[in-house]
Amino acid sequence: MRVTLLNPTDARQLARLIRTGTKRTLKAARTLREICEGYLIDLPGLRVEHGRITLGPIRVDDAARLARLLDAVPQTTGQAGTAADADTVKALLDHAFPQATGGGTVPVSVRESSPDLLYLGSIDARTARRLIRALQF
Repeated sequence: MRVTLLNPTDARQLARLIRTGTKRTLKAARTLREICEGYLIDLPGLRVEHGRITLGPIRVDDAARLARLLDAVPQTTGQAGTAADADTVKALLDHAFPQATGGGTVPVSVRESSPDLLYLGSIDARTARRLIRALQF
């Protein structure tokens, strides 16, 4: 495939599309961080990468709070910070997240090396906006 030079009009339109998309994604990430902070949910690894919002590591108790806010059934087994507890909260998020966001998903993983944390993957800006709406009501 050969890349050719763009004419100035096409280059401006492309730059505008990139700027608009980036601006929307950054705004969604900022709003999501603010809402989570309001609920005392710490997402220290939240960042925008490659046009997607990476949520990053989250403590199990914060993840359980997020799941409850998304109308998941409250956690009833295990002690906070245990591997079984992390697996339970992962299952809650796996179920609640798509329902709250109209089908959007977020990869959730549990790592043996840090059983008190879950790792949330990335979501696109559209899913982030749906998550924001779900958390605002």
